[in-house]
Amino acid sequence: MGSFYQPNLVLTDINFLKTLPKREIICGYAEILKHSLILDKKFFLFLNKNSKQILSLNNLLVQKAIYKSCLIKKKIVEKDEKEKNLRKILNFGHTFAHAYEGTMKFSKKLNHGEAVLLGISSAINFGINKKLLIEKDFFLIKNHLKNLNLPNKISKFFKKKDISSILNFMQKDKKNKNNKINLVLLKKIGTAKSDYYTESKVLKKFFLRELNN
Repeated sequence: MGSFYQPNLVLTDINFLKTLPKREIICGYAEILKHSLILDKKFFLFLNKNSKQILSLNNLLVQKAIYKSCLIKKKIVEKDEKEKNLRKILNFGHTFAHAYEGTMKFSKKLNHGEAVLLGISSAINFGINKKLLIEKDFFLIKNHLKNLNLPNKISKFFKKKDISSILNFMQKDKKNKNNKINLVLLKKIGTAKSDYYTESKVLKKFFLRELNN
């Protein structure tokens, strides 16, 4: 207990994906999309062009998407195994996502990948609101989520009465500091900013706006 070792080999059986329901395919795609957004705009543009075929499990395109996604995570983890700096960007969308899952009591109403997609949407909405994310890239991501009919509106899952629960979970995040909530946000597609600290009252106003949409 307490020991952790990196793998010598990673095997991916793409045929196994054909045994999964569509919701699980979308969950896997959420992490692939996240990797493209935090480090590789060229990869995002590939996903943007081929996403429907990838979600339909076109073998060659799925293989390329998974391989590229694994390379991105490998690159990040090798540079920062113990999450001192760069590896923090892998949490993009997840501070929101974990709070959404918790508020849903980790039920099947919201799978992890679906929560991550909601978290990505929330992160870019917060980023554009704070003038951190450039507008052109904001709309590229927003349209990508909408065109694929992926979860992107928290108002479909939560009501204003849920805000206190969402904030409560966010306040318990291990990455927080000095009673401020730590977010990973985007500056542009391919460039993420970790350690963006904000107050609960700022997020409360943000959620009120989001739930009014």
